[in-house]
Amino acid sequence: MTAFWTMAPPARTFSEDKATLIVCWWCTLFAVTIILFRVAGRYIRTEKLFPEDIIAFLCIIPILARMALVHVVLLWGTNNVITDGLSQQDISHREIGSRLVLGSRIIYAASLWMLKLSIAEFLKRLTQNIWRSTHELVLRLMYYYLGATMVAIVIADLVECHPVTHYWQVVPDPGPQCREGYAQLITMAVANVTTDLLLVIFPIPLIFGSHMPLRRKTMLTMLFGLSLIPIGITLCRVPNVIRHQGAQHYRSLWASIEILFATAVANALVIGSFVRDKGVKKHKYKLGSSGSMERTLSSRRGRGYGPGAVAFKHWGSDEELVRGLGIGVDADLRPDSGASIARPAPVAEPGGGIDRNWRFPSQRRSDESDVETVGDYDPRHVPTTRQDDNFFDVGNLLGPESPPPADKRTTPRPTRRGSVAGPVPSRRGSTR
Repeated sequence: MTAFWTMAPPARTFSEDKATLIVCWWCTLFAVTIILFRVAGRYIRTEKLFPEDIIAFLCIIPILARMALVHVVLLWGTNNVITDGLSQQDISHREIGSRLVLGSRIIYAASLWMLKLSIAEFLKRLTQNIWRSTHELVLRLMYYYLGATMVAIVIADLVECHPVTHYWQVVPDPGPQCREGYAQLITMAVANVTTDLLLVIFPIPLIFGSHMPLRRKTMLTMLFGLSLIPIGITLCRVPNVIRHQGAQHYRSLWASIEILFATAVANALVIGSFVRDKGVKKHKYKLGSSGSMERTLSSRRGRGYGPGAVAFKHWGSDEELVRGLGIGVDADLRPDSGASIARPAPVAEPGGGIDRNWRFPSQRRSDESDVETVGDYDPRHVPTTRQDDNFFDVGNLLGPESPPPADKRTTPRPTRRGSVAGPVPSRRGSTR
């Protein structure tokens, strides 16, 4: 690290850093606008937010917090300057600025790492329908690596200088290892490049293993390869900052530019779906149009879903964002493309068994009840329609019109409510 240490740059006034401050604020506000556009567009289209949307929205907090600290740092300066001719007030202000710059560097790293986490969450949800053990292992290692690199950046930011109070010491000169912060600069650059490469490499095998045409594969590879832009900015930022002796205004300018491009890359895929009117949408139903759903489904089937397309088109999926990626399930698990749409049954026509001339009985007394009590029921008074079989007429072969035997005696049997039943043959000399 001693090979990178240089002499302190000359002190600068706030008027000289005002243009840098304006550009930093512009980059910050533009990044916040991109995030708000993404979150608002997602909620308007789906009336819900996915985990990556919430993470992206929370990125606004560290981005604005960092810019608030950078504003004070550029206003009062740090201890990384030549201290000849500084007043006591300037020294006091630079001590405060040197304290704040430590926090701004940590928050700056947290902003970028939260954006990377939102991309990782998007990739996780993108592959949930084809989840495999390899995908789970790679994504889990990616999460662990993001956490480990963030911890390494914080350690490099705080342990380079001993004692810690020399980080904000202005007079006498604490030394280049305490005022330039090259350990944090290089550590973060290495971690930034490696994590972005992981985010680019992970979806490439899925793309080239699909059944899409080469042109579509190339376009999607370029879309996911946008994370290479922050890598290029990082590789350009580190040598330029070292060449300018670690001047804080130059370092803050490059950090703001990197945050802007990292925000644009992390939100490009989702915002691009808004511009192309693709991606997740809330369902719109129209009253009285049972065929509208059928037309919607049939129109979606006609958009060229190949055999490698995502089969589970559940509400809230992002298969439209990467349509044609070639991700799919086994053929026997895919729903039949010719499945019929449920329709209401036709109205039944009146049948011929309905008597349209039927009338209610007119002889019924108003004091009669529809429900008989238990006390009104007498099983002996229930008329029977069963005809007793003659002992010699097995199977009732004689028929109902045959004359009864001589030994059969008929006696009248009353029915319920005082009615008289017809003659009922006696049970003498008969069997059931």
